[in-house]
Amino acid sequence: MFRKYVGIDFVDFLIQSGATIAAAIMLSSMTQPQEEIGVSVAFLASLGVLAWRRKRAALEPREPSTGEVAAQRIMELEDRVAELEQGQARVLELEERLDFAERLLVRQREAERIGPGEG
Repeated sequence: MFRKYVGIDFVDFLIQSGATIAAAIMLSSMTQPQEEIGVSVAFLASLGVLAWRRKRAALEPREPSTGEVAAQRIMELEDRVAELEQGQARVLELEERLDFAERLLVRQREAERIGPGEG
């Protein structure tokens, strides 16, 4: 979920944040009279790296998560069950038609065996 909105995993985001804070502290101590410049440079550089990582992550094919795979598998199984139910309904209808045809044949054979009625 976090990767969907930010572009990187939560752990990667924490590492990025920690590195940014460390760089900001280091640069603020190096630019003592104007600390804001060092902090600003650190945060701008971090945002640039974050944007580059997001772009790279968006270009890479993402493997679906376990939950997505399970949801897709469930949908496929539900589709197969629906197809099987439709096939079962067709088989039942064909059985009924076959029974009807057999009864008609039996009646026709009995009528031929008995012969025409005497008048």
